Amino acid sequence: MIRPYRAADKAEVIRIFQLNTPTYFAVEEQTDLEGFLEKHADNYWLIEQEGQLVGCGGITFSTDKTEARIAWDFFSPAFQGLGLGKQLTLYRLEQIKKVKTVDQIIVRTSQLAYRFYAKFGFKTQEVKKDYWAPGLDLYAMAMPVIRK
Repeated sequence: MIRPYRAADKAEVIRIFQLNTPTYFAVEEQTDLEGFLEKHADNYWLIEQEGQLVGCGGITFSTDKTEARIAWDFFSPAFQGLGLGKQLTLYRLEQIKKVKTVDQIIVRTSQLAYRFYAKFGFKTQEVKKDYWAPGLDLYAMAMPVIRK
């Protein structure tokens, strides 16, 4: 089940984030995540299974709403590799397509996840070694919005 984020979910979201550090995120990024949750809570969603929060992810928009950015997606390690990330990403792509002014979608990820986004059509635009933290490179990726 995908549902909107609520302020009461913050502690559990942070707990799952911490389960993914330092493997997928730098520990220092937690402050950025907390700021994101305060500013962009209306565009953040959670996946639950049997009432348990197992993953989350959001989107942001440029000021002129021509660009959307996939942001802060992660899952409890026990639920990775089960297709839930695909489900949540497809859900967010559909939410983005509803904003008619958006013509490009951006994701900033690492060498550990860029292949996942490539399956959706994202193309790597830039790579910066050790950008997030030592051993975590930036993969800046983009794709156009395709509406039917």
